[in-house]
Amino acid sequence: MKPIDRYKKGKWNYANIEERPDGSQVITLYREGDKKPSIFRVKNLYQDNEQEVDIDTGQAISKGNL
Repeated sequence: MKPIDRYKKGKWNYANIEERPDGSQVITLYREGDKKPSIFRVKNLYQDNEQEVDIDTGQAISKGNL
């Protein structure tokens, strides 16, 4: 399951949301029993133009790279 889907379905115990200057958010999800947190970056969360972007650069991720 992709981290953004895990976030939307509530399959996490704790979430940390960090706002970025470009208007995107870096979301870190922690789930009991997982060895590593799930991290993703998104612009316009829950809007029609929602877009998952590269965690480091903030550039759009093409569907071929997912």
